[in-house]
Amino acid sequence: MGHYQTMDHTPLARALAAQLAAPEHIRRLFAQVPRHRFLPDVMWGPGREQYDRTADPEGWLAVAYTDQALTTQRDDGAEGGMGVPSSSSSAPSVMARMLTAARIEPAHRVLEVGTGTGFNAALLCQLLGSGQVVTVEVDEGIAAGARSSLYAHGVHPTVLTGDAETYASGGQASYDRIISTCTVSRLPSVWVRQMRPRGRIVTPWAPAPGAPGGVLAVLDTTDSTAEGRFEGGLSFMWARGQRERGGTPPPHQGVPAERTEQVLADPRGPWLDGDQALLLSLLMPGWSYGMGQEPDATEPYVWLTSTTDTPGWARLHANGRIEQGGTRRLVDDANRAWALWESWDRPEISDFGLTVDLTRGVQTVWVHGPQHTIWSTRR
Repeated sequence: MGHYQTMDHTPLARALAAQLAAPEHIRRLFAQVPRHRFLPDVMWGPGREQYDRTADPEGWLAVAYTDQALTTQRDDGAEGGMGVPSSSSSAPSVMARMLTAARIEPAHRVLEVGTGTGFNAALLCQLLGSGQVVTVEVDEGIAAGARSSLYAHGVHPTVLTGDAETYASGGQASYDRIISTCTVSRLPSVWVRQMRPRGRIVTPWAPAPGAPGGVLAVLDTTDSTAEGRFEGGLSFMWARGQRERGGTPPPHQGVPAERTEQVLADPRGPWLDGDQALLLSLLMPGWSYGMGQEPDATEPYVWLTSTTDTPGWARLHANGRIEQGGTRRLVDDANRAWALWESWDRPEISDFGLTVDLTRGVQTVWVHGPQHTIWSTRR
């Protein structure tokens, strides 16, 4: 028996559970279900640091009970890739936050989208019993590993392999709750269709792939709608079917501006601030951004490009120079969006929300209630 198998994880689990900002019955789950039994021997921290169970069992175990996300797969499992995270064990505080938002009751049947390591499914089984939990994972290898870990822990939820964006249970209206552990911009219709009366979907959501950050959407459902507020910012990996496909190319450095202006302050500020950029993505849809570097510049510029049918681009430089081109003037659009935000008394992320209407085929972002629409898109 290896040394790491004999070390007592209980004090670490209890200490982690005690620091979570969640109701007592949710915190208790994290003290009862051993996170380390659902983690691989090699994993990576937020700074890409590697933790190897064989080389450093004590350090590996200690990291397992820290409140941080741990990458458990990179490059979809392919060898020799760039090391891009493709599956992870979410930070326990985020998991607790989502479980709390779901408001799960004892008789509920829950569908989890994105099994990952199986740890969250184990928490749900601890809360409800195995028979009330179904979990779907798109990656066959990850699903097999999670199934093995869950069974070894003594719980037996239904673990399915497939794309949860198209997965449908044997009958309609099968679930009281859906908890998604991946970001979507198009809420899958099948999720709404499978909900029982008074259902709730809890999922990370973003306006579009390439948008800055994301939010936690908590949506109550009817037969054909899902509607609710955003409970603060939250970034997760994208559902594989909704990932950005190569991204929108940035405006080329050599493309001359159709309009140039000079401002006093550094215009990059709101786009480099994560909270402000997230707000702007809710106020103003249909754009992507990134950073570039001119050969003679000491600081990078921010580039913007339209992702709608109306073309437009901009470059924002540290020295106050703003260049724009195309039909859609993105910086002007952003200035108008900020003016509206000011006129609305500077609403926070939790003042915004989402309505998904399957009958009308539209998805609407609103502020201060569904009657105050900001923008809608066709589904």
